[in-house]
Amino acid sequence: MNTITHCTVEYITSNKTLETVSLKNTDRLLYIYNYKGIHYRVFTELLSLIRFFESGIEPKHTFLTDEEVDDFILSYRFSQ
Repeated sequence: MNTITHCTVEYITSNKTLETVSLKNTDRLLYIYNYKGIHYRVFTELLSLIRFFESGIEPKHTFLTDEEVDDFILSYRFSQ
């Protein structure tokens, strides 16, 4: 099970945020785009996040509640 060691939140607009999540025992980050608290997109790579903003390419991991996002973060395993 993962442990979040650090999380920053940047407000893009009043109803759109971008969270950067750091996990214990890894130097990798997760990026969470939150749209109005009703749609969450989780990016495991910065390049995927950039592609989403530039071209609208959707990530592999999307969720409808923050509980689903939390469960995903706690159990996610980065590829080697």
